[in-house]
Amino acid sequence: MKFFKKIGIGLTALALSTTLFLPYTANPQTVEAAQKAKGKVTLLESNYVYNPSGHKIKLKQNRGTHSYNIPNGFSADTKGYLITEMIVYDDDSRTSYPYYGTKKINGQKFYHLGHNYYINSATVLKVNGRNITQGKLTIKHDALIYTKTGKTTGKKLRTNTVVKYQGKAKTATKTPKYFYYLNDVARYFQPKYVPAHKIKGKYFYSLGHNSYIKAANVGYINGHIARYNGVSSATVLKNTASITVNYSAVKRKLKKGQKIKLDLTVIPYQNDGFEGYLYRLHDYPDEYVDEDDVKLKKNLPIIDYRDLVYTYVTPVTDNSVELYDTSGKTIGKRIIKPQYSNLTVDGLMYLWVPEENKAELFYHCLNYSDASVIDANQPNPVPNSEPTYPAKKQALIYGNNFIKVNDVKYVSGLKLKALNTIEQAENGQKIATGADKQELLTLFNEGKDLAQNSAYHDLMSNYDCALRNASAMLRSDKATVTQVNEAVWYVKTAKKQLTTMSTPPGD
Repeated sequence: MKFFKKIGIGLTALALSTTLFLPYTANPQTVEAAQKAKGKVTLLESNYVYNPSGHKIKLKQNRGTHSYNIPNGFSADTKGYLITEMIVYDDDSRTSYPYYGTKKINGQKFYHLGHNYYINSATVLKVNGRNITQGKLTIKHDALIYTKTGKTTGKKLRTNTVVKYQGKAKTATKTPKYFYYLNDVARYFQPKYVPAHKIKGKYFYSLGHNSYIKAANVGYINGHIARYNGVSSATVLKNTASITVNYSAVKRKLKKGQKIKLDLTVIPYQNDGFEGYLYRLHDYPDEYVDEDDVKLKKNLPIIDYRDLVYTYVTPVTDNSVELYDTSGKTIGKRIIKPQYSNLTVDGLMYLWVPEENKAELFYHCLNYSDASVIDANQPNPVPNSEPTYPAKKQALIYGNNFIKVNDVKYVSGLKLKALNTIEQAENGQKIATGADKQELLTLFNEGKDLAQNSAYHDLMSNYDCALRNASAMLRSDKATVTQVNEAVWYVKTAKKQLTTMSTPPGD
């Protein structure tokens, strides 16, 4: 199993796991006995190691193997320059090194790791357990200093300078132009930000004393990656191709050196633990590129892939909600919300409710397991910690049901638009003719021969349920136009989910 994958901006490398680990302390080559460590420095990011003169350390290459002699606890880039080896599970469990003092090199503070190895203080998160990044900005590009009127002062802050900002970090209700997350790999993200000042159309952070720097030149805020809510340019690093959000198909060819526009960072399907982000192509919003294939200019907002393809709701009361069929009638069953997640819905439509003689708005409930469905008069059980899924080849009975929009509240994901109108729902009560069923018949015949992604039996069970529902509508002489149209939509939607939301089994 892959426990982690290095990710991030530039040389930043983050490795994440769902398993708890003790803090990792690198053990570089033994330092001279006369030296006594002053403590430990905990890394903010992986970066180059320097000599006392401020030059990057180049490792010797083995003649026969062309490999590099890398000291314990370190790594190297492709050209053989020594870098710190970054492993991080959370802020309390990440790579630390013993340090033996500090030194000013070219005006910036460095920590001595022994053997004349030095790292820039801008790459350090904690010293002896104390966070040294709070209330500070880390500069990622040389930043000119401006006045509040937008005039340059003639001074600048060099790359890797760490400087205090004016103001207090706040929690955002809407994602600001420049912001950061406390956790870059999560199910739901809460953006934080330091208030920025808009000067001549650009965003600036205040350093106090009438000094301002452009927000675009900041790499870290309070020790967290600074992000930009907009479009970023990127350079393709090797010949590759765009993919779907779940790696299911190769699409557009991308050439090495090509400039592309990206607008979103996506946590993809995690088959074997987190293995890195995808970036969304701005001009082709259904296409993505792997983070290893591009060099990104600005870090972008993050979203879990599920919120790009599904919608999540939760019951207004209790932990279950009543189910309805396509005729707008209750089926006498309720569906239970998983304890640590929410109900998934994939469609929004008006259904005619005979008892009320009016159309109401319903969500189509995406359900993979009959075990999640209980009798309407049954007491609410203790919710499952995770959704349950049917065994292979088990027929899904409660796959095509609806929940009233008024019985739930939106949590996250796609903002759905109604598939029909109130008028269409009312007029759709007439009995469907053979002509009305023609498209459904075609889809049904095509679907009978579809057999793929069998390892993902939850998606296959849903598609099978859609085909069985289609078969029932085709055989019925009482099926309404609304029911037939819904059956067409269900088959198309289930097929799309099966063919685009499955991924190859992991290694």
